[in-house]
Amino acid sequence: MNPKDRMIIEDYRKSKSSFLELGDIVHNLLRTLADQAHIQILGVEHRVKSEDSLAGKLAKKGDFYQSLDDLTDILGARVITFFADDVDKIGKLVEQTFVIDWDRSSDKRALIKADTFGYLSLHYICSLRPEDGYSEELSRKRFEIQIRTILQHTWAAINHDLGYKSEFGVPRAIARELSRVAGLLEIADDQFVRVRDNMQFYTEDIRQKITADKADDFLIDIVSLREYVQRNRKMQAFLRELANISGAEIRFIDPESYIDQLAWLGKKTLGDLGQLLEENHDLALTLAEQALRSAELDILSSNVGLRFLCRAELLTRRYTEAQAAEFLKLATGSEKRAARQARALMAFAEKGGRV
Repeated sequence: MNPKDRMIIEDYRKSKSSFLELGDIVHNLLRTLADQAHIQILGVEHRVKSEDSLAGKLAKKGDFYQSLDDLTDILGARVITFFADDVDKIGKLVEQTFVIDWDRSSDKRALIKADTFGYLSLHYICSLRPEDGYSEELSRKRFEIQIRTILQHTWAAINHDLGYKSEFGVPRAIARELSRVAGLLEIADDQFVRVRDNMQFYTEDIRQKITADKADDFLIDIVSLREYVQRNRKMQAFLRELANISGAEIRFIDPESYIDQLAWLGKKTLGDLGQLLEENHDLALTLAEQALRSAELDILSSNVGLRFLCRAELLTRRYTEAQAAEFLKLATGSEKRAARQARALMAFAEKGGRV
């Protein structure tokens, strides 16, 4: 190792603790940026280059670096997003938060030639802003921030494991296969964005229809059922009645578990659910009063309405005890508990609880 590289290694040893401190600061800043912008991410990673890794880099490309400050990747951070358009959103936040070395930063996604197999990330060389109160020592250190999707991250990890840093020297047949895989991943990234957008459109559409009482034809699914429980005025009024029995507060819980139960009862649409509420309101309220009157509950799940409406339906449609037990097993997951609850339900009906 030549004297210049030894000096760089020595400076690295003296500065490593500062880079470790800087890594924690950058990591927390990136996480906070995503949280405050309500951008869901897979995670934030960071690492400080090891001495062995630095020595290896100097052995290969030492002529490019005259001092430790010339190396911009001693600290590297990475944000991994779920969706491709969130890469640019995070990028804008990074640009607003850090000092960007634009001469060394690049959108490597735009550098890929049409006939090569690259699949890379948005890449910034940054430093902290001194005006944000950081020390001069920390503020003058540069570091890398990469932003990529989870599929880009997967591609990079596999590509690194295969050892193909670029297309040069890769056998033609292998390069062609890699190019096809990269193309599929890019298409998948685009499709995930489209699926997310379609889900958001569907949610907003059904929300408006439920609020306007025009959602009867919508099939029951996790989105429609969730919005119905939260926004249908008759369901909300029923939940308030249930809460008043014990003076409890209703807390929303995702109703996904009731999709199978409603299907078992033959309820396929929100119109069917509305009919279930209309036909079984009084009996469900009676069942709830029996169960909740003496209970000292401060909080009730928003699923309590579905719970008693479904049990009232078992009585209204005159299901047998065996059928009731079969249904209740969907809710309890326990054959014994289901059988016990079915017997209690039938005993309630025999005492005059049936409408």
